[in-house]
Amino acid sequence: MSAEPIITPPGPLTPQQRAQFVSRQLSEAARILRFSSGRRGASDGFRARRGQRFVRLFVIATFLLAVAIPSTCAVVYYGLWASNQYVAEARFAVRSGVTAGLDALTAMTGVPSVQIIQDTQVVTNYVASRTLVDHLIATANLKEVFAHPEADYFSRLDPDMPIERIARYWRRMSAANIRMPGGIVELEVRAFTPDDAVRLANAVVAASEQLINDMNERSRREALEHATREHELAAKRLAAVRGALEVVRNQEGMLDATAETNKAGLVFAAVRTQLLQLQAQYNASKGTISADAPQMRNLRLQIQAAERQIEQLQGELTRTASAEGPTLSASMTRLATTNLERQVAEAQYTSATSALERARAASLSKQIYLTSFVKPVPAELPRYPRRAWMIAGTVVAGLVGWAVLCGLAAVIRNNMA
Repeated sequence: MSAEPIITPPGPLTPQQRAQFVSRQLSEAARILRFSSGRRGASDGFRARRGQRFVRLFVIATFLLAVAIPSTCAVVYYGLWASNQYVAEARFAVRSGVTAGLDALTAMTGVPSVQIIQDTQVVTNYVASRTLVDHLIATANLKEVFAHPEADYFSRLDPDMPIERIARYWRRMSAANIRMPGGIVELEVRAFTPDDAVRLANAVVAASEQLINDMNERSRREALEHATREHELAAKRLAAVRGALEVVRNQEGMLDATAETNKAGLVFAAVRTQLLQLQAQYNASKGTISADAPQMRNLRLQIQAAERQIEQLQGELTRTASAEGPTLSASMTRLATTNLERQVAEAQYTSATSALERARAASLSKQIYLTSFVKPVPAELPRYPRRAWMIAGTVVAGLVGWAVLCGLAAVIRNNMA
């Protein structure tokens, strides 16, 4: 039905006529629109939007690509084709051979010391290293184990791939975790047969123990070499200081500064005492004996001799460097200094000797060692792949991705309509 033209009445209209005219025109427009909607049908309104056919094709294609095909592949692979993988488990701990006191953190939390945790982390990092992969290839036939003919194509190892990819494959098939607070290492190794998994796990434990032994040997050797060097240096220094002391003794003509000091002090005190006695005797005799008497002249001579002897002793002890000949105080100072160096060198030599003996005793024992308390045993049931979980995860992930794509398509369609 075609729309009829709107007829405008001639001449001016009153407000009532104008309202009636507008009402008739609105009724005619509603009738035309009703007939037009009746011909197209109520369901044709959604299909008439721009790009609706493309949206429907997009929804179907994304469902196939995101949900149907991946889910079918997951069901076929995990349900029918994927090879069983068996897990061998081992538990061990790295312990210290030296009995040490508990620090504050260990006493409060039970966490091992920092040194033990560090050594444990060294072992776990070694398990995931390329060095261990090279060792397992040479000793445990790692390539042959993971290139098992019964394994499926996607799980099997290609023996000809580069060593870096083999190391990544090994990290995917093994795991070494530290369980706190005890610091116990949990080792899991996967393989396509139970016996292969056990053999690889035993090889990893043996290699980790060898690593600990090598660390022990290197630590003992370095400690012993350091203690030996320190002992040799202390011995050389002591010999040099003793030689210097002997030279000083010969040059100064004395053996011991302390003894010489005591001797000089005793002589000075004796002469001083004698002088005091002579002066006292002279003063006591002045009142009764003439000053010109031979006895008084003799006392004066003795007093003068004692005073000269005291001056001579004082001069020997306190003579300046500009005076001729060495002073006794300088000689004693030089001798005392050299003797002190000898005492320090002897103390260092004694300490170095004790450290060398301790290093030799420590070289006979282990500082750290690996204790394995759970041995790998063959598994009776495969743990991997987790078929139901993998299939369900694939389906759920596909549905989520498909829903997101459909939502984006709906947003784009509504903006284009």
